Amino acid sequence: MSYILVVEDNPDHRDLIRLVLGRSYRGVPVRMAASGEDALKLMEREGLPRIALVDVDMPGLSGQATVRRIREGKAGRLLPVIMLSTSDESEDVRACLEAGANSYVRKPLALSDWGRTMGAIADYWLLQHAGAGGTANDA
Repeated sequence: MSYILVVEDNPDHRDLIRLVLGRSYRGVPVRMAASGEDALKLMEREGLPRIALVDVDMPGLSGQATVRRIREGKAGRLLPVIMLSTSDESEDVRACLEAGANSYVRKPLALSDWGRTMGAIADYWLLQHAGAGGTANDA
């Protein structure tokens, strides 16, 4: 099944992302996971998403460790993974990209910027790279 996966431990950030993306964004269902472990279990049940938005700083399985686990499988290597963080430190960005993330986006500080930012991320990866997620799910 095709869906957008959001992995975020902060309930306020999950609520904001759910608010701006809705239960479905451009016809693609949005699924939430509160941890890296929950995300991996969800993907085992439902298959790979079209894109994954993964928080960097989570207790338990960190965002970077979650990406590494996703990338272990052949199909997971093709999944667009976008890391979300409040940090703009170059070391954090580098570490996420080295772990296998496709992109790193700083979470908006202003409430009014969440909709524009999340919409731009989803549009870029769903519309500009429309074939990437389907290929990953079919591999």
